[in-house]
Amino acid sequence: MKVREFGIELPLLAAGVIWGSSFVTGKIGVEHMDPVLFSLLRYVFATMSIVPLLLLFKHFDRSVMKSPIVFLIAALNTLAINMQNIGMTMTTATNTVLLVDINVVFIAILAVYVLRERMTRRLMAGLILALVGVFITSTNGDISSLGGGSMVGDLLAFGAGITWAFYVVYLTKTLKSGTAIVSGTFAIIIWTTIIQLPITLLYAPDLSTDGTGLAMALYTGVFCTTIAFTLYSFGLRSLGATKTSIALLIEIVFGMLFAVIFLSEIPTIGTVAGGLLILIAVILISVKTKKEKEVGKEVAPAQE
Repeated sequence: MKVREFGIELPLLAAGVIWGSSFVTGKIGVEHMDPVLFSLLRYVFATMSIVPLLLLFKHFDRSVMKSPIVFLIAALNTLAINMQNIGMTMTTATNTVLLVDINVVFIAILAVYVLRERMTRRLMAGLILALVGVFITSTNGDISSLGGGSMVGDLLAFGAGITWAFYVVYLTKTLKSGTAIVSGTFAIIIWTTIIQLPITLLYAPDLSTDGTGLAMALYTGVFCTTIAFTLYSFGLRSLGATKTSIALLIEIVFGMLFAVIFLSEIPTIGTVAGGLLILIAVILISVKTKKEKEVGKEVAPAQE
């Protein structure tokens, strides 16, 4: 029984590990090319890798591409990925993974207003812990550091996390309206690429890159975007929205671990303290009571 359950959760765990690696590869990528250009190349490679999957998932609904809400979600995704990549040029991969993945707290807050879910004391406690964790992580506990270069990068990463919170909530609302998970995911990737193209031409002053930068864009596009989101979709289909938050926790842990191994980023005391508060906040928000799980069945994204 336990082995079978692990097999069902394996795609979700794999998605979390792959997403965790995206912060290290992204950090390396933006050091070898303009961060806005990196955003474009990531999604160009993602779009190219979708083609064989479209042949596999023959039930892809092309009409989703005409949906205004799908276009809006893709625009949010475009804004978030640019904020993250620009932010990573000014801060560490460790701080980025913590400040981006705090979005689970804001997803829970937005769900109260957009998806009509209940506000709870646990939710408010998680929000307070998360905000304190963000402050400690960004300033290393030193108020005098406010306004510094790293602080700007941290705020951009934090802004990306909040933007992705809107992305997730409105995607959930769209899925509940009947949009297929695979069709919606693929349409968002394609639209993100289309939206990012003129942004890159306008705001990326240097379009040069090298082999390392291209390799990082290829990896994040194929593995961290197309493959990871496909695995996540399978996890969502098998387990529902209640258990998929485990992917976020795995992403945080492996994101920080990979940063230590491949970038030699040694977390400061402030990062460790703030990171622990953020992890506690994420766990507090993610782990639901039995009563909340029963209610959650009514508001979980439609499964295929």
